[in-house]
Amino acid sequence: MQAANNRTLKNTLREHELKATTQRVALLKLLESTQEHFDAEEIYLQLRAGQKNVSRATVYRSLEALVEQCLVSKLDFGDGRMRYELSRGEDDHHDHLICEICGKVIEFFNLEIEAQQIAICQENGFTPSTHTMLIFGTCAECRKLG
Repeated sequence: MQAANNRTLKNTLREHELKATTQRVALLKLLESTQEHFDAEEIYLQLRAGQKNVSRATVYRSLEALVEQCLVSKLDFGDGRMRYELSRGEDDHHDHLICEICGKVIEFFNLEIEAQQIAICQENGFTPSTHTMLIFGTCAECRKLG
C-alpha cells in the first residue's frame, strides 16, 4: 500500500471499513515512512514525539484493527515483542534475517526460495494462505565485533 497523502490514507481506511481517525492516519504514515520494525510501544513513543495526541490504548487497538484488515503485518521475532510493518500486498512479499545479538532486521526476497515453498505445498496437497520466513543468526557487524 503506497499512500501519497492523508486523503489517500483516509480512503484506504474507509475502503477497509475502518474509521479514518487522525491517529490511524498518523500510524500508517509512520509505518510507511520507515524500514524499521517497531513494536507497539515504540510506535506510541514515535507518534507522541511527533506531537500526535494519541494514547497507548488507541495505538494497540488501531494496530489490531489494521492487522485484521491486512493493512499492517504483525511479526514475531521470537523476543516476546510483536513488531509491525506496513503491508505492501502480495506483490511485495519479503522475508527477514534477524541478528540475535544486536536485533538488526534485514529484509530479503529470493525467487528460488519462494518457488521451492510453492512446490513443497503442491507436493503435499497444501494450499497456503500466507507465510513468513525468519532466519535468526548473527549479522556481519556483530561477527566483526565478536
